Amino acid sequence: QQQQQQQQQQQQQQQQQQKQPQTSQHASSPLLPAGTEDLDLKTNDNAYHVIGALLTDRLLPKLDAHPGCTHYSLDQDDVDFFNGMLPYSVRRRFVDAVRYRLQLIKSGGRMGSAAGKAGDDAGWRRLTMQCQLLGLERMHQNVLLDLAQSVGKNYPINLKDQGPLAFGAAANGTQRQQQQQQQ
Repeated sequence: QQQQQQQQQQQQQQQQQQKQPQTSQHASSPLLPAGTEDLDLKTNDNAYHVIGALLTDRLLPKLDAHPGCTHYSLDQDDVDFFNGMLPYSVRRRFVDAVRYRLQLIKSGGRMGSAAGKAGDDAGWRRLTMQCQLLGLERMHQNVLLDLAQSVGKNYPINLKDQGPLAFGAAANGTQRQQQQQQQ
């Protein structure tokens, strides 16, 4: 009986993996209008912010629910949500954009300066650091790229180079940062 259950689970996982690239690359998302797959998330601050906020609003509470944690995991509802909202091509572009924007932060570059709004610059920086905290810049063990196999899998958080930018100025963010530094 256990073998039958394991075989059924493996078959279901294989079916999901086979379906995922086809449906997620071509399906339109209720959040994103048609043609969004072509957006340049490296330079389009508005699109970057919308997608980043969607991700961090869903994932950061997992860290807040378990202070001092070193990883987080997704449940099936999370996977269904991300599959429904963000096609694989957009998730892939977002990972590339996070990596690009991290390079800008490290080199002291600016993004929001084209619009002439200094506040925008701080916003994308904080969002980028939050994404790095969640490991969304990684090529491996990245929840966005591993979505088909991510249910119950532990994804490590990245505390390296994190500061008030990632945690925000809120008391709970400062508290979490202090807890992490004590460990």
